[in-house]
Amino acid sequence: MTRETSKLTAYTLKLSNKDRQAMKLICVLDNELKYQYSLFDDAVKWASENKNDLMAIANPKDGSNKTYYLSHSVELLKGLEQEWNCNTTRALYTSVIQFLRFREKRSRLKI
Repeated sequence: MTRETSKLTAYTLKLSNKDRQAMKLICVLDNELKYQYSLFDDAVKWASENKNDLMAIANPKDGSNKTYYLSHSVELLKGLEQEWNCNTTRALYTSVIQFLRFREKRSRLKI
């Protein structure tokens, strides 16, 4: 195990197929997002910077649970939990989904 991957923290999150495809597409198109956890870290950082404009949303009932990782934004995620008064899963889901929508608008991609 490399030093970089030893700092990863695992979270289980339920995402729809559409959202997983959007994540993959963004990771392919953005050269700075070498790993999927980079997207998750960026999403949490973006949500933390925009937390006053966002509201926690629940994950969908459809979709499948998968494990995703954060590297350096675990403390930011805890701050979002407190700010939005919600659990970890909801804070992470909100961060990722809102970030995907933001990126979709910014790049004008139809995801």
